[in-house]
Amino acid sequence: MFHKKQAYNQIEQTIAWNTTRGNTPDTLDWDLEVAMLQEELDELRDATTTVGRLDALLDLKFVIGGTLGKMPLTADRIVDAYQLVLDANETKSATKNAAGKITKPADFVGPEAKLQALLNLN
Repeated sequence: MFHKKQAYNQIEQTIAWNTTRGNTPDTLDWDLEVAMLQEELDELRDATTTVGRLDALLDLKFVIGGTLGKMPLTADRIVDAYQLVLDANETKSATKNAAGKITKPADFVGPEAKLQALLNLN
């Protein structure tokens, strides 16, 4: 079950951690963000233990949270955006394609329009 307060607290903590280190909206560098994500993806790919995989996945989440905090979005807006994506994903089917990915029904509506509306609130 999704707990908005818990997610909000984790995002607030991540934004605060980044802010105290000078990582603020005016420092957003997409090339750097992608490089940091790639570094963590490489760590995940190369991990050979459950602990290594868990660490890499959580590092990815941390980098993503920091990047979201630099967009700039408040923790509330980040949580709301995540909920929009969750809600859209809930409308996907339970079937998988040959690669194992969950398929979208023909009438699937992605969250992009609602995400744009949320961004327009800033």
